Amino acid sequence: MTLYPGAGRGGTAEVVFQYMAARAPFTDRALRAELLTRLNALDGVDIPEGKLELRPNIRLSLLEKNRNRELLAETLTWFRDRWESRGTS
Repeated sequence: MTLYPGAGRGGTAEVVFQYMAARAPFTDRALRAELLTRLNALDGVDIPEGKLELRPNIRLSLLEKNRNRELLAETLTWFRDRWESRGTS
């Protein structure tokens, strides 16, 4: 994710699926799709599957909700675990 500050709306987080597609283990579309599903579990996030090759945004203001922060932390831990285990299967 790339974070961008912003006035009014509070900024955005860009999910860089486009760049992940060229980096193991996320060259596997199924892993990117799972990341998408996990992000879409956040209240207020609805990224269509057609964006798996692009760089969709999430409003940072959505992280004002405790549950969204918890889900994002779990998602980032899941992401890190996939990255750390790359090439070991």
